[in-house]
Formats: sequence, structure tokens, C-alpha cells
Amino acid sequence: MRTTIDIPDTLFKQAKIKAVEEGITMKELFIKALTRELSENQLAQKGSFPWEKLRGTGSTAGLQPDESGFDGYNGPDLLGGMAVNDPSQD
Repeated sequence: MRTTIDIPDTLFKQAKIKAVEEGITMKELFIKALTRELSENQLAQKGSFPWEKLRGTGSTAGLQPDESGFDGYNGPDLLGGMAVNDPSQD
């Protein structure tokens, strides 16, 4: 379907740069962004996931909910009460 939308110049420039960096067309970038936004909204309606705050950073970029490794996570005692990088444990 063909449509026309008004996008602020600065946002359009950022999108164009992103498309060039990824080697895709603007159409592909917009489809990718809309698809991601709509799927995130569906996930949010089902309930939030603990890794959502990390989305798009480090090794979690592109992480899918079923690939998280959080299955069976029961809270802070996951490591048996041991603190990671706790100086008192040296």
C-alpha cells in the first residue's frame, strides 16, 4: 500500500543515515521499525519481560524473548545468594 506521511526533517535525516549504515532502503527501514514497534506492543500487552530495559544494548541487541535464558528465573537468589563482583568475596 502506498501512503504519504509528514516526518520532521531531523528524524528523516537520522532514518536516512540508519538505512545507509544498514545497507537497506528507507522502505525496508520503515517496515522493520513498524514491525518491531507493533510486536513490542503485543508483548507489552501480554506482560513485560525483565530484559526489556536492556533491549538494543550490548550483546542483547536483537535478543528474542524465547532466547533470553531467563526461563525459570526466580529472582535475586538465582546464584544461591552469592553476589557477583562482591569485593568481600575476594
